[in-house]
Formats: sequence, structure tokens, C-alpha cells
Amino acid sequence: MTFRKTGNHVPSDFFATEAGGLRWLAEPGTVDVAGVIDVSETGLILERIDEAPATREAAADFGHRLAALHQAPAGRFGDNPPKVETYYFGPLSQPLKITTRFADSCGEAYAARLESLAGYDPNPPAEVTQLIERIGAGTFDDDAAPARVHGDLWAGNLLFTSGTAALIDPAAWAGHPLIDLGMLSLFSAPHLETIIGAWAEAYPVDMLGRDWRERIELYQFFGLYAHAVLFGGGYRQASITAARQYL
Repeated sequence: MTFRKTGNHVPSDFFATEAGGLRWLAEPGTVDVAGVIDVSETGLILERIDEAPATREAAADFGHRLAALHQAPAGRFGDNPPKVETYYFGPLSQPLKITTRFADSCGEAYAARLESLAGYDPNPPAEVTQLIERIGAGTFDDDAAPARVHGDLWAGNLLFTSGTAALIDPAAWAGHPLIDLGMLSLFSAPHLETIIGAWAEAYPVDMLGRDWRERIELYQFFGLYAHAVLFGGGYRQASITAARQYL
């Protein structure tokens, strides 16, 4: 069984970028990922995922698997998946092209993506600009190694199956592992605390410092601010409020 994903008004390399991300996340064999069968400029053909009710047992299994993915070699902070030249984030109808670059630290790489995102905002809030500067200066850096992150892991991109969960629709890159926990938290994935708890059992959290849970929202910020740029409304004020926590 297959699933076809199409779009007629997206950049010509959009689906190739998504396919590259799916293959990169699947490569270590740690977490279930939608398999790529074929890709073209107008769509993807993927292996269909058989969904099942979300259970705590499946959430715990996924948390352990996600931690294993985050410990697989990922290259350098800021890298895209191999053979992927561009990076897109956002809904299929209006994906944002984000400038990426290799960086010497997680903070530099994360700040570069936030700066690119802010370029779509005609009037970036001062709090957002200040936070980007603090991130880029390494204020929040820790000893985490670059991780293969899904990058857009909100609840809708996590499909529960029998005994675990699978990934779809990534915006993958080599970033901080808390990025995925942050996106899972943004719209509260099912059994969120079970996922995070299981992840923490399997990931060397000592590398993240004692305050790693308090920094989940920091690495959620890209997703939150992207919603502010795309949709405005309450997301904009929520972004300002979130930024103030770290100033």
C-alpha cells in the first residue's frame, strides 16, 4: 500500500528535499519513518503507514527510539541531509525557504535559521531580535552533539502505529535534540510526558545540563515563530512572550 503526496505550486526541489530528509532519518534504523518509493517535482510516493491508537507503551517505545536517532552521527551543526541543498519549513501551501549554513556551535546554527525566518517578518519584534543575538552568542550552548532532528515534529507529523510511532513530513537537519522535543510540546503530542521521559532514559541528558527541561521551549521557538510569521494573530504575541523568558 502506498500514499501519494502532491503539490502543484511548490518549489521544484521541495519534494526532493523532503525525500532526502526522510531517507536520512531512516538511515540509522532507529525509528520508523515513511519509506520513499518515488519522488518528482510534483509529488512523493511513500509507503503507507498503518495507524493505530496512541498508547503509553507505544509512546515509550518511540521515546527510546527517538533518543537513539538523536545519537546517530549527524555531521556538523547546521548541515542539511546529504544531497539536500535547500531547507523548507511550513505548510505545503506556502513553505518558507530557510537559509542554512555550517556553524561551529549549535547556537550559531540555530540563530542562522532564526535570522532567515525573521527575514520573512516585515517587522520582527525587538524581543525576537535580542533572543537571536543571545542564541548566536552561545548563551544557551551545552555539550550536546549534532543530532539528526526531524525539525517539524508536531503531533500531526507523528503517526502512532502498533507498538510505536512513525515519522512523516520532516524538515530535517543537524541540530540540537531538544528541537524535536520542543515541537512535540508545541501542540502537545499524545502521551507527551511519556515520550519525553522515555527519551531521557535513553539519551545522555548529563550533556545537556541540569536545566535541559527548561530549555525545551527555547528550541521550540523556531516552530512557534514560524507560525507567527505565517499566520500572525495570537502566535505573534506568544512568540514575544516566549522570547522574553530567555532575555
